[in-house]
Amino acid sequence: MVGVMAARKSVRAFVSAAFVAMVVTALGVAAPSAMAVRDGRDVAAGEAPFTVALMTADGVQLCGGTLVAPAKVLTAAHCVTAVDKPTDIRVVAGRVDYTATGGQTRRVTAARIHPKFDQGTLTYDAAVLTLNRPLPYRTLPIARAQDGALYDVGRKAAVYGWGTLADGVPTTLMQRTTLVLSPVAACDPYTFPGDTAATKVCGLPPKANPNTSICRGDSGGPLVENGKLIGIVSSGNKYCGTEQPRSAFTRASAVVKGLDL
Repeated sequence: MVGVMAARKSVRAFVSAAFVAMVVTALGVAAPSAMAVRDGRDVAAGEAPFTVALMTADGVQLCGGTLVAPAKVLTAAHCVTAVDKPTDIRVVAGRVDYTATGGQTRRVTAARIHPKFDQGTLTYDAAVLTLNRPLPYRTLPIARAQDGALYDVGRKAAVYGWGTLADGVPTTLMQRTTLVLSPVAACDPYTFPGDTAATKVCGLPPKANPNTSICRGDSGGPLVENGKLIGIVSSGNKYCGTEQPRSAFTRASAVVKGLDL
């Protein structure tokens, strides 16, 4: 029971970071930089055109997302519930530096949260955003039920996101790192005892890069294997330190039906 409660506190602290950023922004105080991939590398222009940044109306980077159709972005549900009005979200695409002037920006006209989303356990942590106009960038196909081999323990997958390179080291450049797919329980305390591979994915750092992981603010971004979206960043290394370099994702193939994708 103690372990379960600790996990719940960790997950809630991770989710609350988005709420804190929004409250700080609303009060007119400079919001802290969002946190993202730790110990990754800069992404080259054109390498991941399907990765988009979700911004608040005030220009604060809130989360990441994946362009899965020209006018559809798949992201984490807790990114959507963190704002009062999802239609205030701006989607920035076609940039590796989200503060640059290139690329294109779209408004969100509608948001659909997975009907089974549980805010407490982050199960089915997924939502789809509809854009006001299509984007002209390459979309990423979502893994389906027949793509089960892409989730095999031991496979490696790439995760993308923006933010700090480590605790207190900010960047606005998109980062990429490689994680090793592992048993869901290996991502404790960012997963729960009842979690299974049917709905969640765990990514651990490879031996060659032992401290790499996702961090706060990287939520909603893509986990990619063999050219398909297999996961949505949901929870993980909340302090962006070296103590718990674990990355938990929503299993993409588990949410396509509930979101009509």
